[in-house]
Amino acid sequence: MEWNGAYSQWFNIHNGVIQGGVLSPVLFCVYIDDLLNALSAAGVGCHLGHMFVGALAYANDIVLISPSMHGMRLMLRICNEYASDFDVVFNASKSKCFVNRQRYSSYCSSVDDVCFFIGGHNIEVVGSWPHLGHVVSDSHGDGLDVSQRRCKFIGQVNNVLGWFSKLDCDTKTRLFKSYCSGFYGCELWDLSDVSVQSLCTSWRLALRRIWKLPYNCHKSILHILSGGLPLMDILCKRFYNFIHTCVNSVNGLVKYVARQGVLFSGMKSCMYRA
Repeated sequence: MEWNGAYSQWFNIHNGVIQGGVLSPVLFCVYIDDLLNALSAAGVGCHLGHMFVGALAYANDIVLISPSMHGMRLMLRICNEYASDFDVVFNASKSKCFVNRQRYSSYCSSVDDVCFFIGGHNIEVVGSWPHLGHVVSDSHGDGLDVSQRRCKFIGQVNNVLGWFSKLDCDTKTRLFKSYCSGFYGCELWDLSDVSVQSLCTSWRLALRRIWKLPYNCHKSILHILSGGLPLMDILCKRFYNFIHTCVNSVNGLVKYVARQGVLFSGMKSCMYRA
């Protein structure tokens, strides 16, 4: 179990152990299917319309989401019972709990009062945690994830300029595009976040360094020199392609959630806002 989400946020199971052996992702999905059905049938956890979205599974990870502490404790109890019946060990030390800071004050005086258990052990409450390569935060912002990617980007640019400083600008630009422009997970970002603008600033600074341009060189010509789009346009294009894929997904849950966010939820949806 990797990290368990708490009331109103996330719960994740990772590296489930059966009789001393670590499950492969495929075997995990088959073995854990009855647990997902039990969680869905419990009548608690988050629902979007008629669709149950309180237990999200990907590979060997499970995220539990509940709008109340009572619901989350019931879902964890179901997990404990399933573990007892099928000899699954959930490791609480690798589990993390997120609390929606905008809602918890209605239920308890302090986030420290939130206590959840799995396998008889307490689950740690954290403010942020990396999940599937993306840093999620109890503040619902993407600043931490974007800042982490910005630091990684700057390091990659320094490596390219350090190792290939004697090459011509065109070659360095191609290396820049190949090794410094991954931005894995950027499709999930809220593009209005101020940290995204900081990343774009670092991207333009990198192009100025590659082409040995003065720092006051106008940003409008940088993408022309690089033979591509400005970074913000690249991020918007990736986001649009991601939403288009989700809206037309063959997975019923993904399709339903994406259409709900884009067509009905409006500004309440991070998909619509971005």
